[in-house]
Parts: sequence; structure tokens; C-alpha cells
Amino acid sequence: PAPAEAGGKPLTFEMLIVQDAFERWILPYKRNLARIGVELDIRLIDTAQMQRRMDQYDFDMLVASFPQSLNPGNEQRDYWGSKAADIPGGRNLIGIKSPVVDALVEKIIAADSRAELITATRALDRVLLWGHYVIPNWYLGKSRVAYWKTLGRPDVTPIYGLPVVETWFMKKD
Repeated sequence: PAPAEAGGKPLTFEMLIVQDAFERWILPYKRNLARIGVELDIRLIDTAQMQRRMDQYDFDMLVASFPQSLNPGNEQRDYWGSKAADIPGGRNLIGIKSPVVDALVEKIIAADSRAELITATRALDRVLLWGHYVIPNWYLGKSRVAYWKTLGRPDVTPIYGLPVVETWFMKKD
């Protein structure tokens, strides 16, 4: 039988987007959900509406990203911490309230070595993946950059991506 809410009503939910270009990735997902009896309504709204709805946690699903650095720290409390789940306009969009996640975030923050940081971060990643909080939409394994030929950049490229624009410089010639 098709998934249903309490009372037998068919399961339906709304996904908010601010760019119609996202439909390219979402429509196949919608089609696959329909095959199992779930109805997804895609709603295009402007950025002000999106910000208001995010600030008030007034959404079923939306397109979001959770940018990370190579040195995660106390910002992890904002993304995943239980206390952050109730702050209007907060970054814990998912609303995670988990003592396990909270403990792992604190281990990341208190790590005394790179090895401890990596171990705690990997553990947090596993717990977050296990919770099925997100559905990955797409991945681009390349960086696209347009720049002026008079600009130079450092010879050594970081492990991930391009060096930040602030490290670029004007060539002498």
C-alpha cells in the first residue's frame, strides 16, 4: 500500500525552492515518489519568503547546504546542536535534538589532536548519515571559475577546491 499519514490520508509534502533551476534535480525525485504513492508539491518562492520560512522553521523540505571547513569546530553546535534547534533563524534547519550528536559535537570542539578531530568528525558524520536527515540532490566534482588573465594565484592548490579569491594577486606583466 502507498505510504499514508495517520487516518489513512495519502502522504503529501511540499518542497520549497527559490530558483526554478532546482526543478531539474527535483522532478526525477518527485516522479520516483509518485511511483510509491507519495505526492511532492514543488513550490517556487522568492528569497524573502524563503528566509522568513527558514527563520520560523515553516517548511516540510527545502534545498539547503551545510558548508564545512577542513577544521570543524564550534560552528557544529549551530548546525546540529539540540539547543540551536529552537532558536528562530538558527542554522539547525533540520531540528536535530540528539544527546549523541551533542556529545560528538563537543568531542570535535575539545579535540586535542588532528587524529582526535578526524575520529570525532567521522563519528558525527556516521551518526548524521544514520539519521537520514538529508537527501543529496547533486554533486559536482569540479570547480568552475572565470577569471581575468591579469590575475595570478598561488602555485599550490589546496586539497579541496581553489584557493580563496583573497589569495589571488595581480601579475606584474
